[in-house]
Parts: sequence; C-alpha cells; structure tokens
Amino acid sequence: MKADESARVFIGMGSNLGNSPETLLAAWEILGQDSKIHLVALSSPYVSAPVDMHSQHWFTNAVGELRTALGPEELLAKLMEVEATLGRVRDEQAFGYQDRTIDLDLLYYGEEQCDDPELVLPHPHLHDRLFVLSPLLEIAPDFYDIRRGKTVRELKERLEIRMAEGAVRKQEISPSNWPG
Repeated sequence: MKADESARVFIGMGSNLGNSPETLLAAWEILGQDSKIHLVALSSPYVSAPVDMHSQHWFTNAVGELRTALGPEELLAKLMEVEATLGRVRDEQAFGYQDRTIDLDLLYYGEEQCDDPELVLPHPHLHDRLFVLSPLLEIAPDFYDIRRGKTVRELKERLEIRMAEGAVRKQEISPSNWPG
C-alpha cells in the first residue's frame, strides 16, 4: 500500500477494569494523535457480560472505524503500544482470557485476509460476539465480511438466531452512553 492510500479499518475496543468508558475514549484519542491514522467513527459504548471467561467485572465495548496508511502489522503494533500506555499488562503465563484495563483488537483491515500466528484477519471470533457485532452494526451495518460472505447486519442476525436456538450461549449486552 502506498503512503497516500488508506485502508478502511475497524477496531474492537473493550475494558472491564477501572473507568472503562474513559479508558476507551482515551485509547481512541491516542490513536487519533498518530499522523498516519484518521479517525472516522466511534460507536456508542455497550455494556456486556464477559464471554468465554469467568469474571465478576462486566465490560464496556465499542467499535471504531478509521483510515490508515499503516500496514496491518504496524497497526497491530500501534494498538499494543496504546494498550501498554493505558496500563494493559499481559500475563503470558495465564490461561485463557483475563480481566483487562484495555483491549484493542484489529477486526477488519479493508478486505485483507491473513492467517498468521500473530495476526488473523478478519478477526476469527467476531461473528460469535454480540459485543463486537452490536457496535459494529451501529457504524457499518452493510460492511461485507469477505471471509464469511455476509454483511455485519447478516452476521448479527445469524448470531441472534443461533442464540435463540440454543446453539450458542446467550450474551447479555445493553447500549450505554459516553460520559459527558
């Protein structure tokens, strides 16, 4: 990709420790300070029960759309840098998901598909996570998931049907508002 070109990118944001809404907004602001990143849209925050982990702390989640001239690996490194700046500590010895002050996931990088150990695009679990699909639907309902052959709207509808049928555990989620 040339430096003057930019990819349409979606970032999943989550936090379940500390002042989660403020932390997510701080992450968004830090990303916007990079000259190679242009912030496009930020969804409303959503409060959700933990999925695939045991915790008494609920999450605040959002999805942001941006444009960037950074490559996927460079952007992933930038996301991890922002996480560290905001106090994310990764316990490499721990098993499974852990409570966290901030989690930034690269959901989509344009139409890129990648299956490297360090980066899988589109994100491999987004179609099973209401806390990703609900905010993503808010800002990009017709975005087409090239790997799954469906729009975001269709992915969310499909997940809701699977939850209603009992094929997937129900996920508790509700929309919220940003502070201020």
